[in-house]
Amino acid sequence: MGSQRQPDEPTVEGEVIRCLEEIEAISSPDEARFRAASRTDRGVSALCNVIAFDTSFQRGKLLHALNSQSDTVFFTGLAEVASNFSPRRASGRWYRYFLPARGLDIDAVAKVAKGFEGEHDFRRFCKAEGRTTVKRIESVHVLPVGDFIVIDLRAREFLRNMVRRLVAAMDSVGRGKVEIGEVRRALSGKERSFGLAPAENLVLMEIRYPFQFEAECPVTLGSRIQAAREDAFVQLAFVDALSESCSPSSPDRESRRRP
Repeated sequence: MGSQRQPDEPTVEGEVIRCLEEIEAISSPDEARFRAASRTDRGVSALCNVIAFDTSFQRGKLLHALNSQSDTVFFTGLAEVASNFSPRRASGRWYRYFLPARGLDIDAVAKVAKGFEGEHDFRRFCKAEGRTTVKRIESVHVLPVGDFIVIDLRAREFLRNMVRRLVAAMDSVGRGKVEIGEVRRALSGKERSFGLAPAENLVLMEIRYPFQFEAECPVTLGSRIQAAREDAFVQLAFVDALSESCSPSSPDRESRRRP
């Protein structure tokens, strides 16, 4: 399911709001000024997203209460913030894409990836929707893992469809469908589209802020993490990282991760 709430459609936001209303942490999303950091397309998974809302619910019981209500969303951390805080103004985002490795030239993929780093006009690699298309990508790392090539992309923010379009360009070059020069020319402004990589292989891994979240691992969450290990893709994508962040013995109990 997608992230943004939709009438009569199951979504992550809809499930989160349902849980908040069920435990009476909020009376309505509008009254509580409910807002989210990122909105992912249908099919995209997320280890982390961040929501903000006004509530008078007891802080020490909030995570446990929320995790007792949902079997599909994990609530892993919280922090008190100023009333003017906007979760969309994050200091960094990390996306991970799992590209099937069969028939792929990893060196070619890595060369394309390196060319996306730094500040560029990405208007040929996104849906601008009225926003500026000049963005800075901190890093694009390419690593073979089993039957996949894992592509990690980090930036303060990404435009709509940007990650999937960047990956589609890397995939096209890696499979010999286009020359790397075509990607470079598109990055320079030439009108060119390389398609849209499937949403199902994309994971939003982390959203960073200049403060940390208090982490908690209730029994209800721990048991669901163990159940998730049965899904090979889920484990490869993020279960080990989630388990570590929720481990009672972990030295870093103040995680940046939050639903």
